[in-house]
Amino acid sequence: MSESSESKWQICLENIRANIPAAMFSTWFVSVAFSSCQNDELTLSVPNMIVRNFIEEHYNAVLRQAVNEVFGEKTKISFVQRSVADNTPKSVLPDLTQQENILPPLDPQLNHRYTFENFVEGQSNKLAFTVATAIANNPNQATFNPLFIYGPSGVGKTHLANAIGIRVRERFPKKRVLFVPINVFQTQYTHSVKQNRFNDFMAFYQSIEVLIIDDIQELTTPKTQQVFFHIFNNLQQNNRHIIITSDRSPAQLEGMDERMLSRFKWGMTAEIERPDMQLRKGILISKSYKDGQTLSEGVIDFVAQHVTGSVRELEGVINSMMAYSIVDNCDIDIKLAAKVIARTVSMNESTLTADDVMQATAKYYGVKTKDLVSKARTAQIANARQVAMYLCKKHLEMAYTQIGKKFGKRDHSTVLHSCNQVTVRMSVDKVFRHEVEEIETSLKKN
Repeated sequence: MSESSESKWQICLENIRANIPAAMFSTWFVSVAFSSCQNDELTLSVPNMIVRNFIEEHYNAVLRQAVNEVFGEKTKISFVQRSVADNTPKSVLPDLTQQENILPPLDPQLNHRYTFENFVEGQSNKLAFTVATAIANNPNQATFNPLFIYGPSGVGKTHLANAIGIRVRERFPKKRVLFVPINVFQTQYTHSVKQNRFNDFMAFYQSIEVLIIDDIQELTTPKTQQVFFHIFNNLQQNNRHIIITSDRSPAQLEGMDERMLSRFKWGMTAEIERPDMQLRKGILISKSYKDGQTLSEGVIDFVAQHVTGSVRELEGVINSMMAYSIVDNCDIDIKLAAKVIARTVSMNESTLTADDVMQATAKYYGVKTKDLVSKARTAQIANARQVAMYLCKKHLEMAYTQIGKKFGKRDHSTVLHSCNQVTVRMSVDKVFRHEVEEIETSLKKN
């Protein structure tokens, strides 16, 4: 009876596969297994209740139809959560956890300000938040691996990925967790090759049990992609969890090896959108409460209505309002909020373009726009080019690779260096900082 019923369930799965997108099937139904079928009740086992809840909410009709056709219309459907041991596949590679006693202590490089407790959940980040908490509470489960979180800058991707690491470390102190921006990974790889320590580099990353990679869109060099590909495969085959953040979906990544892209799609892809009005208000209330301030409902509504770009901008406005309130010894009212928003919020991304930035910068420094994309390296042109790159990164939130392409197909490392140079100079050179601010002011007027 059980073997026949299990065969019937496989037929159900094939019916479901034919009626929903392949990505949704691989994400939500591949992990659903037959458990039992007795007294007209089909029991299915799932790795966790998140899978059950999602299927019941989004694919209940598809599941019901498949079961009706194969098992009969009187068949009831129930779910049970299977144990962690049942979820864990046998590894074909050595179990690196056995090396725990000889591995050196690891600094996870986590920011302890970014936790689940101070992450405000809303409709725009609900799926990503739900899956992230599931992984953090049970990092040994095979479901949702890798987790690929994407969305525009400032919406909380890094916060959420970091929170996973914090929670895992709290619950499993011996787990080797590492948070690493992809540009740091690339630098480490380059140094390991130069210092003839590549094997040490590989052994270190293969010892990580929860690897969090930030800004994967900046992984552009073929050799580094190949190295990351092998590390990715090794960790996944050893049931190690991988969390990845990006400013775009896997389908929109440029210059990425197809093998890598296919693996990004194996687990769970979750988008975080810009916060809606309700979430923006929730963030304002949470942030002000944490900082010991009580904002009036009018101020909260005003700020939420006018600051729509990102969570980062909302937090920046709150910090600025509090600073003005202390310095000027005044209340935080709508007048102050309007003043702060006018001075601190970035230019409207929908109207400002990279061409606008390049033209304004070239005009200010007395060079031609085409000089910025040329190979010319005179001091005047190089300075203008660096400033324009910096402003594109700051106000348009473009990826380094995108900026590089715009400025004469330059490498992302060149753009990163330029932006860093401008940041350093602004911190020590008042005249230069005034120049950059004047260009920003001219952009706001246009």
